[in-house]
Amino acid sequence: MTPRTAPILASPGSSSRALPAPTVVTFAHPQGCRSYLVADATARRALAIDPHLDLVAELEARVRREGWTLDYVLDTHTHADHPSGSAALAARLGSVRVAHARAHHRGVALHPEDGQELDLGGLRARVLHAPGHTPDHLVVAVGNELFTGDTLLIGGVARTDFLGGDAGTLFDTLQRLLAELGDETVIHPGHDYEGRTESTLGAERRGNPWLALRERAAFVRALTANPPPRPTNMDDLLGLNREGHPIPAALPAAELVGALAGEGAARVIDVRTGVEFEGEHVRGSRSIPLHELAHRADEVRATPAPRLLLCRTGARAEEARRVLERLDLGALTVIEGGLEALRAAGLEPERGRARLSLERQVRIAAGALALAGAVFGFLVHPAFHALSGFVGAGLVVAGLTDWCGMGLLLARMPWNRAAAGAAPGAGGGCAAAAPVGGCAASAPGGACSLDGKRS
Repeated sequence: MTPRTAPILASPGSSSRALPAPTVVTFAHPQGCRSYLVADATARRALAIDPHLDLVAELEARVRREGWTLDYVLDTHTHADHPSGSAALAARLGSVRVAHARAHHRGVALHPEDGQELDLGGLRARVLHAPGHTPDHLVVAVGNELFTGDTLLIGGVARTDFLGGDAGTLFDTLQRLLAELGDETVIHPGHDYEGRTESTLGAERRGNPWLALRERAAFVRALTANPPPRPTNMDDLLGLNREGHPIPAALPAAELVGALAGEGAARVIDVRTGVEFEGEHVRGSRSIPLHELAHRADEVRATPAPRLLLCRTGARAEEARRVLERLDLGALTVIEGGLEALRAAGLEPERGRARLSLERQVRIAAGALALAGAVFGFLVHPAFHALSGFVGAGLVVAGLTDWCGMGLLLARMPWNRAAAGAAPGAGGGCAAAAPVGGCAASAPGGACSLDGKRS
């Protein structure tokens, strides 16, 4: 929580007013996204900015713990790289959703004009139209705090090559902000891929290489040269973020083969055991065994959404979805039929050393225990027949509920762990590095001095 004392940015033609310092609470997501709560702690009224779907429960809990009323939930723009939680958060707390009219977001009640102020009690949040990254982009000034979305990042700016973005318009927007705001203005970006949460406009004037480009044409040339790949998950996310269509809980394997043959595989979370993954897996997928999901949840959060859950036939993936939903993670889709269905649909997995599947291990273990109960019941004591009955009852329960305790137990056995030092596919780490096709532009080619000249 970061309270500061500063006058709010004055509206054109008005004078600055001494107002309470805003309370700013920053929520950092492993993918590099930033969500914010901004509140007048005295009036107990708050605004949420760019809530990520994974953070909705955490945002709600903080609002309730502080005893605030969440008046507004604002998306600075149409997000193309992560799922927005605005609709979910507003529904939970009875808030007014805010976005620019050009966003065309279903369910938004307030489309502010440029310079319009949102009442937070003693505070005012001034909303400025800041097109460039997207035509609908907004930035929000509260006191001396500026929430820049993806317009101005720490040491960078946003890319402008999709969703109607325009590099020249972004240059004009940045020049407007630089002209209107002082160096002491605190910058809160919508993304940061190096773990930072804030900067100042003065620090960005001095150190941001994009702000060192003083000529519009040079800025446009640099920003439009060699754009990074388009986000592979963009269409799925636009359905949620713009139209309000929920992420499907499950999809047939045949519908996903094309995406999984390319960069879309980075969204796959394989919940089989480590040795099963070593035996065969979708190239580029991430291995997080079912029984490890709870303590590796941040690795799931770091996976691009919608996350595709995979096992051999689909049963463990369904259980994984239930586990992750209890941990307040969203945008989860089970691949129906699992790896077997993908193979039948034409996607050949990458193969390693052949391993025994968990399903076969369960059948072998259950059969061995049932046989042992029968043999010992005849040869030693009739009470051993109960073992066979117990195993049979367990199999019936597993068939009816799709939950297998024996399978969960076997998954934890030493022989089902991946070998030490194994590298189970791309995306196995949990570092929140800048994603390919994310919202940030790469640094302009060549070093830039402070006068904007190339060196």
